[in-house]
Amino acid sequence: MFKKWLTWPVFYELTEIYTAPLNIMWFVLGSAIAQYHLGTVNWLNVALCLVSVFIFDLAVNVSDNYYDYRHARDREGYAQKTNPIGRLKLPVAGVGRLALSLYLISLIPGIWLVLRTGWLVLVLGLVGYTIGIFYTAGPHPINATPLCETVVALAIAFLIELTCVVVSTYGQQPLTWSIVGTTFLLCLPLTLIFFCLQLANNTADRDEDILNHRYTLAYYLGKRGSVRLIQAFLVIGGVWPLVNVLLGLAPVVTIWVVLLLPIMWQGMRPFFAVQDKQKTFITTVKSASLFFILYPVLFVLGTWL
Repeated sequence: MFKKWLTWPVFYELTEIYTAPLNIMWFVLGSAIAQYHLGTVNWLNVALCLVSVFIFDLAVNVSDNYYDYRHARDREGYAQKTNPIGRLKLPVAGVGRLALSLYLISLIPGIWLVLRTGWLVLVLGLVGYTIGIFYTAGPHPINATPLCETVVALAIAFLIELTCVVVSTYGQQPLTWSIVGTTFLLCLPLTLIFFCLQLANNTADRDEDILNHRYTLAYYLGKRGSVRLIQAFLVIGGVWPLVNVLLGLAPVVTIWVVLLLPIMWQGMRPFFAVQDKQKTFITTVKSASLFFILYPVLFVLGTWL
């Protein structure tokens, strides 16, 4: 079914698999939170959840390309020159079948996980699937609204970690609102900085999104307002680990991640000046990735110590 056109370079670009390993860090932090606060981790459950999320992430990326191509109003520009389906002259129906196939494959470890845990994991999974699928699908996709940055940041930088905590401790420790709140506060630095990344992406794509009738938060704030919000959330997210330590929620060693703030700021300065997807956005991604990696690693280190 996919033999003629689905080469590795095409799969690599459609699925954006190069970003998928970052999913591991969300599970590193979620597992560390479960161990630090509840003293238990079910590694089989975590592994099943990770595999499901990993494949689901690939499916979402393919689906995004598929629906963005179908919904595109700018047929000569975005659809044919920017979207990989038009640029690589891929079969639209074939890309749709690839997305559906990956969604179905991701259900296999997901269903096994639900059978091992219960209704709460099913509910969390349904929420995640709904957000992922309708981010670009449907007549009113999430990525065409000013809520898209917030929804994506919460889904990836909080919901995944919370689900990891739930599956890690299922049958050993009950989930309480206290641990939900603790998980939210511990994930808040990641959530805010991931929000910055999403808003930066949409700010760089603002003109293109307007042509395609996607009215994200960047549309309403304008480029200057978007940059100011990115700067504010970057600072808050960058120093928030200090708050968590003062509240007794995180190991003291996580304070060291605060030292990344001036490094991230310096790395994002080109984007603050010029919001260009090809020239300056990549520096924002690289700078944020430093935080996404170091914060969970320091939390794990503090948990071991």
